[in-house]
Amino acid sequence: MNHYLPEKAEIIDCKEFPYEKKLFRIKANIDFIPGQFVEISLAGIGEFPVSICSAPHEKGYFEICVKKLGKVTSQLFKLNEGDFIGYRGPFGNGFPINELKGKDVVIVAGGLGILPLRSFIKEALHNNFCNSLTILYGVKEPLDMLFKEELKEWREKAKVIDVYEEGGKRKGYVSDFIDEANLKGNEYALVCGPPAMFKPVINQLKKNGIEDEKIYLSIERRMKCGIGKCGHCIVGGEYYTCIDGPVFNYKAYKKAEKIKL
Repeated sequence: MNHYLPEKAEIIDCKEFPYEKKLFRIKANIDFIPGQFVEISLAGIGEFPVSICSAPHEKGYFEICVKKLGKVTSQLFKLNEGDFIGYRGPFGNGFPINELKGKDVVIVAGGLGILPLRSFIKEALHNNFCNSLTILYGVKEPLDMLFKEELKEWREKAKVIDVYEEGGKRKGYVSDFIDEANLKGNEYALVCGPPAMFKPVINQLKKNGIEDEKIYLSIERRMKCGIGKCGHCIVGGEYYTCIDGPVFNYKAYKKAEKIKL
């Protein structure tokens, strides 16, 4: 595969969510790891990186979910089933699946951070490769909650804690309810969401005994080209988010960013 040239692919299904979010199912045969991303392109308009949110065992297609923000996503929103887009990838490092097999895993997602984590959740539950799975998912309000029907299915095999800044049973930030997960301290944690949530979430995870090297962050900010050529996503002068990430072990990421938590 030429990573510089996009492949043409057909949109075979799409679904709109509140607040200008849209799920696209794209016909393609690609092998990927949960946590990896693709570059989506529209000829003559541009391209953007986005996490794959479907699971690897779902063959013949991949899914992305985007929020209408700029000119490329605004144009993408006009497309529907039967239209075509371009894609490059998959790119980057995903979640360490082999390391997580047989382990207790806690997922902490904020807002659209559920997207790469959805890929992991669906794969883990399909193959039953985690000893236990706990999912904390926080959004601003109930209408912001994505994949509500899937959450019902996830509850059959995992502990799900849904949190809302406004409305809902649990009111607050997702970091406020980590204690409710009753962690034992031996868990691996996968975290994705707005950067502002990282510090309180990591502090709570560490308070519950989880070590730095067992925490993985999905960092998607700043990415552009997807292949480490533009230098747009360098982290701490040492790592490229699009190559070394977007999933980072927190111990390494903290060292690169000189973060003190």
